[in-house]
Amino acid sequence: MVDVKEATKLATEYFTDLFGDKYSGLTLEEVEISEDEKFWYITIGYNVDKPTISASLPFTRSGREYKSFKIECDTGKVLSMKIRKID
Repeated sequence: MVDVKEATKLATEYFTDLFGDKYSGLTLEEVEISEDEKFWYITIGYNVDKPTISASLPFTRSGREYKSFKIECDTGKVLSMKIRKID
């Protein structure tokens, strides 16, 4: 069975395999195991530059976005990666 440390590593590797070094500041935000203990839900946060247009000139501001991963406990297979909205 995949433990929480391995599930976090798998989620981070999956993210970096897809996006490379496009984003910085990857951090673990949330972990949860399903009630039946078949899946890990891992949330990773990362920095993004968001374009903003002002009256005088365009610029960017930094922000945080999040991805949630569903990982099978028995195999370590990443089953999904979804946008995680934080209010």
